[in-house]
Amino acid sequence: MLQNCATSCEAAEKHALADAKELESIHSFFDLSAYDIHGSLIQFSKFKDQVTIIVNVASQCGFTDSHYKQLVQLWSQVKHTGKINILAFPCNQFGGQEPESNENIHEFALGYGVDFQMMSKIKVNGAQASPVYKYLKKVAGPSNIGWNFATVS
Repeated sequence: MLQNCATSCEAAEKHALADAKELESIHSFFDLSAYDIHGSLIQFSKFKDQVTIIVNVASQCGFTDSHYKQLVQLWSQVKHTGKINILAFPCNQFGGQEPESNENIHEFALGYGVDFQMMSKIKVNGAQASPVYKYLKKVAGPSNIGWNFATVS
């Protein structure tokens, strides 16, 4: 048992060091970038002086219908200001609820009338988590995203 604990702690320490090294050149949200759902790189510096809502989404979650509708409603109320953004990151880490390709996810979101920024599918937890989520969890918490439709703003 002690061996397993030591191995687990060592792996966690290596993971934390790798994350710290990956994030050492990122000093603010505006240093980040990520790919949109079409594969274009979005520099977050373009969001300077704006409110940006980050949310992980899924097409097959029990909350998909209500949450997509609420996000679309919110976006329709604020998009005209040019001061608020929604970045939706599809994620399949929670119950396999986003198994589709970016293309299929985009088509699904269009069915809800989504015209806010859909991003490429990512991981939000673990060693392969997007640097965006690694950074946001580091500066804003929580240490792990708990489920789909969690926001970090």
